[in-house]
Amino acid sequence: MLQAALDHGPVARSTIARLAGLSPAAVSRLCADLVGAGLLREVPDAAGVKAVGRPHVPVEVDTGRLVACGLHIAARHMTLALVDLRGSVLARERLEHQAADPGRVLARAARRIPEFVAEHAGGRRPLGLGVASGGWVDPAHGVIVENAPLGWHGVPAGAVLEDATGLPVVLDGHSRALARAEQLFGDVRARASVVHLFVGNVVDAAFATGGAVHHGPRSAAGSVAHLPLPGRAEPCACGRRGCLQAAVSNRALGLRAVREGIIPAPAFAGLLDLARAGDRRAIGLLREAGAHGRRRGRTAARPAQPGVARGHRGGRDPPA
Repeated sequence: MLQAALDHGPVARSTIARLAGLSPAAVSRLCADLVGAGLLREVPDAAGVKAVGRPHVPVEVDTGRLVACGLHIAARHMTLALVDLRGSVLARERLEHQAADPGRVLARAARRIPEFVAEHAGGRRPLGLGVASGGWVDPAHGVIVENAPLGWHGVPAGAVLEDATGLPVVLDGHSRALARAEQLFGDVRARASVVHLFVGNVVDAAFATGGAVHHGPRSAAGSVAHLPLPGRAEPCACGRRGCLQAAVSNRALGLRAVREGIIPAPAFAGLLDLARAGDRRAIGLLREAGAHGRRRGRTAARPAQPGVARGHRGGRDPPA
């Protein structure tokens, strides 16, 4: 029902009933509950003519009473964001951090969130906090199982942030979070199936079929960081050589660019700046990495037969 209102609102309840496969009576009852919860609002003016009885009044997603907080935890910074219920970003800021101590990083985010909401929500109430991190994330237990660039293992980030902020917290890997955002607010073909490959300081993927984003056993679905790349021998943190993440992550490309004399320091942002300025060596290095990602992406996508395939290379400002 909310997806129908998001896609078509202001929309008649009869249309919602048809799209959601529910009876008109059920839709009217549930609409009243959703209006009361601040998720939908009635739009009498959109009816065109004066309607008799509330069920004829169209409804749409209410962006005036609630907001949602988002927190993306990257290798050297966090991105804190506030969005309305249509997914529009109301405010965003970057918080630098030292990744070694997860307790301090999460505590800093928790302290800032109430201030951030007070400054930017315009009196709207926060519905909850969505948290995304790279690496292996277990959303069922709210745990960052392993994030190699951060050096984090078994961090109960969901419980820590929920206790500190008092907000309901949903934690997931950033590829799955991005795939879910695409389903909600992006290309309508992604509602049925989508494959998302993320290449940044970590490399991971997400896929959805039948409208559901898959998590797999122990929430390890989409763990492609250690897929072997034929002919590559870069050492990986897992102890092996030639893993996808060791060859094409931002850190790996920065180090390689230094070895090849393209940039003086191993910063991916510098490599990206050169590529944008037209430097052929920088462009060639990024294209080579992209080719590796596409090949592995096609391998991962083949079983799902997605309707939409998208990818993202994390740069200076990863999405929240």
